[in-house]
Amino acid sequence: MGSPADRSVPRSAADDASRGSAIKLGAELLGRLLALATTLLVARVLGVADFGLFAVLSGIAVLVAELSDLGLQGIAVQSLVSGALPLSALVRAKARLTAGLLAIASVVAFPQALSWSAALVPAAWRPSWEAALGHGPLLFPLVVYSATSNWTELLGIALRVRGRRGLEAAIIVTFRAVGLVLVAAALWSGTGLRGLVWALAVSALPPLALGVVFLRANATSESRPPRMEIGVGRTLKASAPLAVNGVLAILSLRIELLTLALFRGSLEAGLFAAALKVIELMNVLPAAIAAGAMPALTREAASGADPVRRRTAATVALLAAPAAAGLVLVAPGVVALLGEGYDAAAVPLRILAPALLALFMNTVLLHALIAAGRARRVPVLTAARVAAATALALVLVPRFGAAGAAAGFLLAELLLLALATRACAGAGFEVPVARPLLAALGVTVPMAAAVALAGAGTIASVLVGVVTYGLTLMIARRLAPRLVPGMTSEAAPGRP
Repeated sequence: MGSPADRSVPRSAADDASRGSAIKLGAELLGRLLALATTLLVARVLGVADFGLFAVLSGIAVLVAELSDLGLQGIAVQSLVSGALPLSALVRAKARLTAGLLAIASVVAFPQALSWSAALVPAAWRPSWEAALGHGPLLFPLVVYSATSNWTELLGIALRVRGRRGLEAAIIVTFRAVGLVLVAAALWSGTGLRGLVWALAVSALPPLALGVVFLRANATSESRPPRMEIGVGRTLKASAPLAVNGVLAILSLRIELLTLALFRGSLEAGLFAAALKVIELMNVLPAAIAAGAMPALTREAASGADPVRRRTAATVALLAAPAAAGLVLVAPGVVALLGEGYDAAAVPLRILAPALLALFMNTVLLHALIAAGRARRVPVLTAARVAAATALALVLVPRFGAAGAAAGFLLAELLLLALATRACAGAGFEVPVARPLLAALGVTVPMAAAVALAGAGTIASVLVGVVTYGLTLMIARRLAPRLVPGMTSEAAPGRP
C-alpha cells in the first residue's frame, strides 16, 4: 500500500479535473441559459416552418465550417499539454484553413454566380436545386458565425491549458450574451431570417477579440526553438484523424434532421429541430465536464492511475440520469415554452430523452480515447454511428416522421456507447460506465417520483426535481458515500 504522499498524487489530479470541470461547466451553464433564451426567442418569432429551415441551414453551416478546423480543436488540449505541438502551429494552420474556406464560401452569397449549375441538374430536380441556391445568402453568414465560433473555442482551450480557466469562462459567457442581444435586436426590428443570420455572424466577433486580448496578456514562451518551427502540413497530419471525426460527429447529430427535411418537409423538420435543440443544449453538460477534465485525463493516461476517469464518469452519470428522467416527465411543458405549433414536438423529445444517458457517457469515452493517444479510433467509432443513424433514418423517417427520427437517434447513440466502451477497454484506458449509470438512476428515482406526484407546471416541476435530487444526493453521500463512485472526496487506489 502506498504512502499518503503517493496517494495524494491521483487525488490531486482528480481534484484538478473537478475544478477544471466545475469552472467550465459553470460558464457553459450560464452560456447555455443565454443560448436557451436565444432559441426560445428565435422559435417564437420565426414559427415552426422557418425555424426548421433555420435549423437545417445552421446544420449545413456547422458542417461546412468544420473545414476551417479539420480536427485542430480536437487535438489542442492533448498537443499543448504533452508539448507535441505549440499553439503557434495550431493557429497558423487554422488561419490558412479559415481564409480558404471563407473565400470559397463567399461564392454562395451570390446565387446568380452558380445559376449555370442548374443546367447540369435533371429537369425534375431543377426547382429544388434553384430553391437551394436561393438560400445561399442565408447560408454564408451562418458559415462565418460557425467558423468564428471555432476560433473562440480554440483560444479558450489555450487559456485553459495555461490555467486561466476564468478567462475562458468570460469568453464563453460573452459569446452567448452578445449573441442574445444582437439576435433580439434583429428579430424585433422585423428583418426576419435574413437579419437573424447576419446578427449571429456579427455576434461572434466581440468574444473573438476578447480572446485575442486575454491570450496576449497571458502569453508564454513556446518550448520549441524557432529553428524547429512546425509546418502547416505536419500540423494537419496530426489532426487528420479528428478532422474526419469532426465532420462525422457534426453529421451524426444532424442526419435525422436533414433526412426529415428531405422526406417530410420543413414543418416536421422544425418539430424535430425543436426537440433536438433541447438535447443539444443539455449536451453542454458532459462536453464541459470532459473538456475541463481533459488536461488531467491526458496526464493520467501517462501515469497509469484512474481516479480522473472514475470521477469524471461518475459526475457525468449523476447529471445524465436526472436529465433523462426529467425530460420524459416534463417534455410537453418544455416544448410549450417555444410557442404555438410546437406541441407535437413532445413525442420526439420523450423518445430522445433516454438517449441522454448514452450521449453523456459517449462524450467522456471519446475524450478518454483522445487523452490516451488513441485519436485514430475516434473517427472509426463515429463513422459506425453515422452509418447506423443513416440506415435507421432512411427506414424510420419516411414512415414515422419526427418520432422515427428520434428513435433512430436513440438507437445510434446506444450502438456508439457499446463500441466506445469496448474501445477504451481495448486501449487499456477503461472508463466505468455501467456502475455509475446504475447508481445515478437509483438516486434519481425519488426525484422522478416527486415530479410525477407533484403534477405541477413545467417550471415548478423542474424546481421540485432539482430540490429533491439535491436532497437525495446529500442523504446518499452521508449514508452510503461509496454507493455512487466519485461522491466521496477520497480516491482510493484501484478500479471501482
